Amino acid sequence: MKIIVTVDTEADNQWNPSGAVTIENVFSLPRFQTLCETYKIIPTYLTTYEVAADSRAAEMLKEWSDRGTAEIGAHLHPWTTPPFYENEKGQSFPSELSDESLRTKFVSLTNLLTEKIGKPTSYRAGRWGFDARQASLLAEFGYVADSSVTPGISWVETVGLVGGKGGPDFINEDIAPYKLNDQVFEIPMTILKTGLLRRRNWLRIFSNTTPSKLQAVISAAKKRKLPAVVFMIHSSELVAGGSPYVKDATALEAVYARLEELFIFCAKEKIEGVSLSQFVKSI
Repeated sequence: MKIIVTVDTEADNQWNPSGAVTIENVFSLPRFQTLCETYKIIPTYLTTYEVAADSRAAEMLKEWSDRGTAEIGAHLHPWTTPPFYENEKGQSFPSELSDESLRTKFVSLTNLLTEKIGKPTSYRAGRWGFDARQASLLAEFGYVADSSVTPGISWVETVGLVGGKGGPDFINEDIAPYKLNDQVFEIPMTILKTGLLRRRNWLRIFSNTTPSKLQAVISAAKKRKLPAVVFMIHSSELVAGGSPYVKDATALEAVYARLEELFIFCAKEKIEGVSLSQFVKSI
């Protein structure tokens, strides 16, 4: 089994955005990158337009990519990716966009990442808003991996675009990696039922996440004979006060303690850390 560590690398305050778009949280990532390198984890930084557009942030991510210690993929947030359309209000799911808007924003993000950092080959839709049109765009532009599907979860009732239809329904999606088309693999987010109550748990860190909860998800994945598990975290969850789950420095240290315990567990279990694209190439 392999572990794929993904970071949604994005602007500050995406939980409740207002006013100017800033990316100060991104400059706290070196601590996380150092921890990953210590445990031979190769993280995939799924990067939004506003982060790639910042020269300092792009140079930092490019250095890690050039060293082969990280992969830089694409993360499409429609509300921060140009071109902008008058009729698109709110934090829209990419799956809600018109064909024209989706394509132009996707191309804009891909071109910027290619210019500033390097050609991306992995992708995650903002807010998990994936659909078949994006799968086709991924193949057209040379991507090999997507990790936007959340098995067992529906986003239909979640508000996105003002007046829109909400997000996609992944209730019946497979938990194992599968081919989207001839070129692109889907590597779903790891969300599995664990414990006596068979509650659905994500492989990510919330305020009440314990080492045993994370290990239980990995153990459940092993029982299902999954070839890989996908862990995710937002870049804003790696800075104190950056998210509702990491309200202060004490909460941040707890996140880093959970991360290190997870990486130590994976090392003991001989679970290799790979990036999204590396996993596809290993299949």
